Amino acid sequence: MTREQAKQVALKSAEDEIQKHGEDAIALMCPKIGKNHWTWKEYKEAIINDTNLEDSETNPIDTIINYEKYRIEHGLSSLLDLLEEK
Repeated sequence: MTREQAKQVALKSAEDEIQKHGEDAIALMCPKIGKNHWTWKEYKEAIINDTNLEDSETNPIDTIINYEKYRIEHGLSSLLDLLEEK
């Protein structure tokens, strides 16, 4: 999976969640001091700009790439296949 393909998968996923829950719904939380949650709007902006979430070491595109590697290593279908099914 290329970085651009991962970006498209991540954008599709974020857009689906925004449709269901709205862009101000919480997309990600972690127990830490400082900024500890991010909305779908912030998540989508990080995908579009290929950047880490604010005050975080998490890049949504890197997350998709790592998840894709995990899926392939464990004999699961590619995320690209899942994207085409929808």
